[in-house]
Amino acid sequence: MSAQAYEDEGQKIAASLLLESRMPAAGTETTLAIRMSPQAGWHGYWLNPGDAGFPQQLQWHLPEGVTVGELQYPAPEQLLASDLMNYIYHGDYTLLAPLVIADDIAAGTPITLAVDIRYLVCSPKLCVPEQQRLQTRFKVGEKGASKKYLETFNTWRQLIPRPAAASADFTVHKDQFVLSLPLPESTTLAEELHFYPEVNGVLSNTASQSFVRNGDRLFMQTVATEGNVSDFYGVLSLNETLAIRIKAVRQPEGDLVFPTQVSLPPEQPGNLLVTSLIAVLGAVLGGFLLNLMPCVFPILSLKVLSLANLSDERVARTGAVAYTLGAVLACLLLGAFILMLREFGHQVGWAFQLQRPEIIVALILLMMAIGLNLAGLFELGTLSSGSRLQHKPGAAGDFWTGVLAAFVATPCTGPFMATALGAALVLPTSIGLMVFAGLGLGMALPFLLVGFVPALRQRMPRPGAWMVTAKRFFAVPMFLTALGLVWVLMQQSNSQYVFTALLLVLLLSLGLWLTGLFQQAGRQKPLWPLVLVLVISGVSLTTVAPGSGTKATVTDTESTMAFDEETLLALVKDQDVFVYFSADWCLTCKVNEKTAIERQETQAVFSRANTAVILGDWTNGDPEITGFLAKHQRSGVPLYLWYQRGNLQPQVLPQVLTSSMLIEKAAGRATNL
Repeated sequence: MSAQAYEDEGQKIAASLLLESRMPAAGTETTLAIRMSPQAGWHGYWLNPGDAGFPQQLQWHLPEGVTVGELQYPAPEQLLASDLMNYIYHGDYTLLAPLVIADDIAAGTPITLAVDIRYLVCSPKLCVPEQQRLQTRFKVGEKGASKKYLETFNTWRQLIPRPAAASADFTVHKDQFVLSLPLPESTTLAEELHFYPEVNGVLSNTASQSFVRNGDRLFMQTVATEGNVSDFYGVLSLNETLAIRIKAVRQPEGDLVFPTQVSLPPEQPGNLLVTSLIAVLGAVLGGFLLNLMPCVFPILSLKVLSLANLSDERVARTGAVAYTLGAVLACLLLGAFILMLREFGHQVGWAFQLQRPEIIVALILLMMAIGLNLAGLFELGTLSSGSRLQHKPGAAGDFWTGVLAAFVATPCTGPFMATALGAALVLPTSIGLMVFAGLGLGMALPFLLVGFVPALRQRMPRPGAWMVTAKRFFAVPMFLTALGLVWVLMQQSNSQYVFTALLLVLLLSLGLWLTGLFQQAGRQKPLWPLVLVLVISGVSLTTVAPGSGTKATVTDTESTMAFDEETLLALVKDQDVFVYFSADWCLTCKVNEKTAIERQETQAVFSRANTAVILGDWTNGDPEITGFLAKHQRSGVPLYLWYQRGNLQPQVLPQVLTSSMLIEKAAGRATNL
């Protein structure tokens, strides 16, 4: 394909004519693009330029058998100058149109396309009308678009407003313009919306626009003009990535009433308060349920039992408060760090620390140390049981145990915390921090209740030999957690790094065994072997590079594709698409994959229904996936989305999946899960 722009030296916009397919076949349709690149400080105009300027004008020079359809414009921006509202483009923009080749044109026929364009280009001080002739040449053939051009054109297509499935209604009463359009309540909206009419004379371009949602309808109110337009088209920018083109049909005066009783401005503080309260309470409940996770339950159980027979109210309450402070502070620091990184433009989400192999190794060593302590290889006062549970554990030990519990629980927050943590990243910073604090408070709630309610402590089992057995039993989930983390490390790093990690586990076990022997012998400074191992571990982790993981595929299903937003948009046009986001350290993700997604019967139905499956692997972190999660108000995985063919608004599936649920969606029998 060749493209050429004819321009004078002083022209302010460089333009080019491009084709998606280098050799479009006869009887087919391809996409044509007019690429406009204004110089710095200059801007071009939309289909409707607004209160000043004129739209782009085109005159095509086409051979017989070649036709060009209606030009499609990306959503514009606003420019208010001297009480005049203009609809413009800052920076490069691309206009698209369908190009149809007649089926009677022979293969190999050379085709020359040319177009004369006339447009207005402006800077803050000057406006200049310009004109150019653009042309491109190609031969009729059988080849489709190359991957390079397909990706480029898909990027441009994403910026074109999607046609709305249903028309909108509008009325004009005196000087009030009211628009009502159907919009699913689940659609994510930007804080500031704007409706761009494709024609003037129906609403004031400079007047403010008020929006309010009422169920599955979105209402807009603004100032009407004196024009008498019946039906017209307009573009509504819903958020940063989605705009829709709407046909507005005029209704009799008085048929539409803007719902001022629930209008956005007076209700916004209340809505924010309710949303914040729900998010915080959801975080507290989610944190409470996290105590059932295998890596948290043993720690919590031992700490609760340590308070069971304390008669000193002050000691019990101090320990409970210290544990709570540790859990809350750990969640607050993690949350604050995430919010700070996002402010600096970094795409990170909850449990981001587990995307670093060094952190995984540190957690493996920590889980092994706790497991060996519970197994009786050595003793640490803050985690020991048996007769020691009757002794004062110390507020410092309780505090750091709370920190530990909060840190190791982060990969398990998926089924309980997705909505609350997602809200924390889009709510104001102060409220977002309250959500993270609520997570820590929920985790500490059982310990807090036992510490402050003597009746609960009296109902706890009496100490005895059974507690030693319980302590040994609690070592098992800690070892299993460490084993799971080793598997995660194998996906994130090379074999040399995994071998180093296992060597450190062996050295740690040896060091703790020697520590236990010194403790039994009554030796002074029995912890020096453990300190030595920790120093060796720190040096090893900083000198050995993790490399890359050894896995070749992210699932056992050959038909699963890696996540790419452009691929997703292309597939949705022709088929249903199931998209799921996972990570190897996410327990909920792995359970759902084994019990629902990767089951043979599920994959068989997907194949028969021609359902595409896309996996976003977040194990090592991915800015594109993090940004996509943020669009759906999620801070971490899992996330399951179902796209129906031709519909770019997905249905969010539950975070606990079943095979029957996915089979029903693929078979088209379920409409609402």
